[in-house]
Amino acid sequence: MVGRPLRWLSTFILLASCLVAQQGEIRLDPRVRLGARALGIRLPETVPADWASRPKPAPRPPSPRAMAPWPTIDWTESTPAAQHMTAWKLAKAADYGRRHGAKAMAVFRNGYLVGEWYAGGWNRDTRQKGYSMAKSVTSALYGVMLKEGWISGLDQKVSTAVPAWGDRNHADADLGHLLSMTSGIHWDFVSDYLLLPVSPNQNRFSIDQRLDDPPGTVWTYSNMGVQVLSAFLTRTVGMQPAEYGNKRIGRVIGMWNADWLTDLRGNTLTYQSVIASAREFAKFGYLFLRNGEWDGRQVVPAQWVAASTSPSQTLNPFYGYLWWLNTAGLDMPDVPADAFYAAGLGEKRIYVVPSLDLVVVRLGDPSLGWDDNFFLGQVCDACW
Repeated sequence: MVGRPLRWLSTFILLASCLVAQQGEIRLDPRVRLGARALGIRLPETVPADWASRPKPAPRPPSPRAMAPWPTIDWTESTPAAQHMTAWKLAKAADYGRRHGAKAMAVFRNGYLVGEWYAGGWNRDTRQKGYSMAKSVTSALYGVMLKEGWISGLDQKVSTAVPAWGDRNHADADLGHLLSMTSGIHWDFVSDYLLLPVSPNQNRFSIDQRLDDPPGTVWTYSNMGVQVLSAFLTRTVGMQPAEYGNKRIGRVIGMWNADWLTDLRGNTLTYQSVIASAREFAKFGYLFLRNGEWDGRQVVPAQWVAASTSPSQTLNPFYGYLWWLNTAGLDMPDVPADAFYAAGLGEKRIYVVPSLDLVVVRLGDPSLGWDDNFFLGQVCDACW
């Protein structure tokens, strides 16, 4: 009986020290920055207290004459100048990427491929694991589930498809909590990064985790929480996420050679890892750039694209529903504030910048010196 009050007291002190506004700023909970740092993302220690009220730039509508054919079969190539980009600035960004572990970089503007660079024997067909970029694909699948009526909304309880979460500890957790990383699921490095990937049944391993905090009260980057979404989707739709995603998204946008890792039981690993080439990953980014539409077909609801690429809660301003955000330009000050991106271990990235009609992909090796703002800022600076 003594331990619980002490735990709540320590939690209160932690929150008070991390979230108190000082001189118009809010200090982020250290757990937020820890989760980002695992992916090579350098979040600021503090954010302005008025971050939520800062406007995003309006997307620039593409010129009808400049609109490229849909890249279902393959991308149409163009020159940087034809798409209002400066070639030498792009080359400068690519040189930075090569010096910091990138093996594949590709830049797309107005729907055209304007530049791609490969190193270390890689080429346009080389496929690589995107690791946690799969989380953003998982987000898209939940948007499709909403459209098809498989789920009623983000307030639907996880226990409706995962009965084990109907107990007192888990009962309040809903889909929105899992998609926003606020479920309160237990986290420790060994369980989330070492034991989960080697578990023969990663769905069961994740479902069996207790909730350490009430849902909606803390933000913790959790692979296990996202893997619970794999079990929920399978039990709801009757298909593995990999099959569902291939039928609803992959075949439609031309990601024919993409694959998705599974555990020994055949469970799709929704926290990681879609395997695809840079050009294929770019198609997924382009789907979100075009508000979920593909060649006249609304693949992912536009409302879901908007919701998942906006702050999903106030604990971490830089996170939507399994997408990373440049909220108010505070994450990447040299990049438009409407930018969002899928991020995977080792600085795997799909960047989307709607206001510049831009998609950029970076694959390759991890680099301790990688700076998202510096790299993407150089690409954005090439636009005119």
